[in-house]
Amino acid sequence: MPFNFVLMTNNLNHEKYLRDRLSELGLSEIDVHQEDYISQLDTKILYLSEDPEKAEKAIKNGHAAAIMFPNDTNNKGDKSSVEKELRVAFDGDNVLFSQDPESAKAIHGLESFKQNEDEKQDVPLREGPLKCFLEALVNMEKKFHAKHPNENFPVQTFLVTARNPVISGTRVLKTLKSWGLELTQAFFLSGTPKGPPLSMIQPHIFFDDRKMHVNEGLELGVVSALVPYGIGYETDKEAKEEEANHGDKQGNSVSIN
Repeated sequence: MPFNFVLMTNNLNHEKYLRDRLSELGLSEIDVHQEDYISQLDTKILYLSEDPEKAEKAIKNGHAAAIMFPNDTNNKGDKSSVEKELRVAFDGDNVLFSQDPESAKAIHGLESFKQNEDEKQDVPLREGPLKCFLEALVNMEKKFHAKHPNENFPVQTFLVTARNPVISGTRVLKTLKSWGLELTQAFFLSGTPKGPPLSMIQPHIFFDDRKMHVNEGLELGVVSALVPYGIGYETDKEAKEEEANHGDKQGNSVSIN
């Protein structure tokens, strides 16, 4: 299946590199002219935009999508050693996989989550919104090696997940195997910060569904995109809206002495 991309961001420091590398891999960029073009597309796309509503709409229409952010710390990361390749880092739940595990953890608690993952370790997780993009990269790698069996594919993919390798990592690995997908490396962090592995990987783009993890990447100078999907994203969104509403109420209050 053809796979294209739409890149809508003012982050010029990395926009050209991402655009050039994706194009070199055979992904065609869509030139946007119509307001409602997303729902009219008949091929899968990777949609990157600074507009949350448009990214959310792309997800609802079955595309891989994420929200981009302006980044004033781009010079912090030293990517000189990885400029010959494209490095892409993915979170797991609500990015590559569906929101089921996060939902179980949030609703029933950690112990129920552990039990659920143990009982279902042989049941593949459902597809998340960026699974199709990882699949496209893996298919490109297969085609590349068929033509260039002695050369290294110029893309590396990484899983950076808060999951525990023992409690819930088995199901992740079995799911990827059932999909026929393989990543360069997987990091199971057991809830520890994602900054250290991101600092080591130095990805050109990192996808996560939680703003706090996206902020960790941005602080390191990593282009980090928020995937608008799942209970974690919705929780963060509601908290931000509530904070904004609270601020508005304070700003509109009148003090009577």
